[in-house]
Amino acid sequence: MRLAIDAMGGDNAPKEIVLGAMKAIEAFSDLHITLVGDENQIKEYLTKDERITIVHTDEVILGTDE
Repeated sequence: MRLAIDAMGGDNAPKEIVLGAMKAIEAFSDLHITLVGDENQIKEYLTKDERITIVHTDEVILGTDE
């Protein structure tokens, strides 16, 4: 199974999202996760990356964007 996750959205991002992704790959051996967001910020917390990839982006879509 493959999942793509916005690593920069949500409370305490990207730390909590990255920690959750690492727990998920430990729990599910067939899981591959792609984290989308600021690569440098994500890498600060990523210690297990055998099935986690990063798609870097520095663009942000705000709720006020049309």
